[in-house]
Order: sequence, then structure tokens, then C-alpha cells
Amino acid sequence: MDKTWLVAKETYRREVKNWSFLLMIFAPFLVLLISFFFGMSSSSAFDSDTKVGIVSQNQSIVQPLKKTEDFDGYKNKAKAEKAYKDGDISGYIVVKETSTQLVANYYGTESLDNDVKTELIRVLNTQQQALNLKNAKLSEQQMQSLSQKVKFTEKTNDKKLNASDEKNLKTATFWILIFVLYFLVQTYSTIMAQDIASEKGTKIMEMIFSSMPGGKYFDGKVLGIFLEILTQLLIYAVMFSGFYYMAPHIDGVKDTFAQIKPAIDQALGQIISWGLLFVVLGLILYIVYAAVCGAIVTKAEDANKAVQPLVYLTLLGLFSSMSLSNNPDGIFAMIMSYIPFLSSFLMPLRLIKGNATGLEAAISLVILFVFLLGSIWWIRKIYPSLILQTDDNGMWKNMKRALQGMKE
Repeated sequence: MDKTWLVAKETYRREVKNWSFLLMIFAPFLVLLISFFFGMSSSSAFDSDTKVGIVSQNQSIVQPLKKTEDFDGYKNKAKAEKAYKDGDISGYIVVKETSTQLVANYYGTESLDNDVKTELIRVLNTQQQALNLKNAKLSEQQMQSLSQKVKFTEKTNDKKLNASDEKNLKTATFWILIFVLYFLVQTYSTIMAQDIASEKGTKIMEMIFSSMPGGKYFDGKVLGIFLEILTQLLIYAVMFSGFYYMAPHIDGVKDTFAQIKPAIDQALGQIISWGLLFVVLGLILYIVYAAVCGAIVTKAEDANKAVQPLVYLTLLGLFSSMSLSNNPDGIFAMIMSYIPFLSSFLMPLRLIKGNATGLEAAISLVILFVFLLGSIWWIRKIYPSLILQTDDNGMWKNMKRALQGMKE
């Protein structure tokens, strides 16, 4: 067992210290940050371009508009027109006030931005209403009647969702798990195959197998890759936790986060389900067979080609779950939900849609688990024969020779 852990630790250390591992983890966040900063820069540039002048002697109009940072106040039309010609503002508005009405005229090459226009109209309507009340000469009682506001109360229950919302949330959680499985398999099956292929046929492997069983060495390689996967998931979990607890205190984010927090909480609860068990076992199964793919080639550069059957299987599972999502009770969906490699994609879908019972899911899970144990037992037996072969006879001939060696 100590030697198995030693192999696992060495595999883990070599993979995690690789720059490609760090790039794989942080590249999505770098893209998001770059997009965010570009968006902020574009927004700032756009805001400066849409700044308009406001010409009015009424400070009740000018001051509220200047606070929005979309307007600049000018004392007269001539100064506003000069600023417009100099390019300091994109246009200007002249507000004239008669005894009964406000009149606003905009001058510019392009129409006002909708947000800027909405804010302008809101302030002007407030002042027009005040002018209307002044001219109406209403009594104090009439003024109080006009100022009466609607009474509004809101009662919500954030802890529970209705049946439709809960079903949609389960479906969304399922797709999250499925895409996580797909991308992890696509990434780490190639890493596993390349790692195994790079060691194939070396003198070091002969020395290692003379000091420890090949099966235990295989266990250490698989365990090391899984520690790498857990490291990546743990980093993402820490980042998500940091955002989850910091978001309520960040201006501009906390309001939106407060609205979606109940759904996030429900989704986190849904992740601990049948779907997670199928995803974990399915991922182990794919990684184990990726080791075989790496062992049957003679050159490390052929590892990508050898792992293609697993890539096609994941694509089949993904596209089958997508195409059969509207018909999960069909014969094809039912059959594939019991087949290892595919059951991780189809059985959770049937459970969410209500087309499979807990008993059926348990049977499928047992089949997957037994197949996984049988595969590990079989691969541990043929692994030494595969890894020590150096003849370039092709993948299938190498596999045949390994099976013959196992029988002997």
C-alpha cells in the first residue's frame, strides 16, 4: 500500500506542477476577468460619449440631472452649443418654462440614449406636476387627497419552490452534472492516456515491476489522476464559496444575488442525488479505460488517437441525453440507461423526468458498479503485459498479446 501511495503522490506532483494544469484551471476565470474589464472600459467610454448638456434656470431640474453623471449644466444655450461643437458633450437640451408648461428641446446628431431620455423625462414630469398643482390652486385637503399613495405589502416564501420551478431546477442541475462529467472525461482521459503512454516500454518500468506488482502500480496511477481531479474541483468549490459569501456585500451584485440565492441553495441540495453517484462512477470508469488506451500504444503521441473510442462514447452519451430528453420513456432511453458508459448520462435524466423509479436507478447503479469492479480487476491483470510491450504491432494486436499473456 505504501508503494501505491508513493506512485500516486509522484503522479499527482508531476501533473499538478505542470503549467498546463494551472492554465486549465484559471483560463476560464482569466477570460471572464478580461471580458469584464473590457466591458467596463466600453461602458465608461459609452457613458462619456452620451453625456449631454442641460440648459435651464430652474435648479430643481438641473441638480437632480447632474447627480446622474449623464448631464452637464450650462447657464445659457450659447455655452452649451460651444461645448457641443468642441466635442465635450454629445448634445444639449434647452428647457424653457412658461406659466403653465415646461418645453424641452434637444439638439444633437444622434437620438438620446433610452436610459438618459427616461431619466430626463422623469425629472421633467416631476417638475411639470409641481407646476400643475401650483396652477390648480387646490385647498390643503385636496392636496392631501392627491398625495395619497397605494399601500403595498409583499409576502414571499423563499424556502419552497412550486412543483414546476423545482422540476426545472432539477433539470438544470442534471445538465450541470452531465456537462461536468463530459468535460472532465474529455480532459482527464487524455491526460491519463498520455501519462501512461509516456512511460511505456522504458527500462524504469521493468525495474518498478520487479519491485512491486503491476496492479498496484496501476492503482497508484489512477489514484494520482483522481487526486488531480479533486484538486481542480476543490479550487472551484473554494472560489464559488468565496463568491457566495462575498456577493451579499458587493454593490451592484448583492441585489441580483439576493434574487437568485434561493435557486442556488436549492440547486446545491439537488447535487447530492442519484445523479452525483452516476457521475462519479462514470468518471472513474472512463479514467480506468483511458489507462488501457494509453498502455496499448507504443508512442506517447499516439495517445490522443487511442483515446478516441472513449471520446465517442462520451459524445454518444451526451447527445443521446439531449435528443432523448423529450422522450425519456422510449425503448432506446430505457436500454441505454442500464448500459455502463451510457447509464451515467441517461438514468439521471429518466429519474428527473419521472420515468424511472428508485429501484430501477439502484439496479442500474449496481450494474455500473459491478462492471467497474470487474474492469479494474481485469485491467490490473493485463496492465503489466501491456505496459512492457514495445513492438509497434498496432493497438489491437498489442491488446490480443496482453490477453494471451494473462491466460498463460
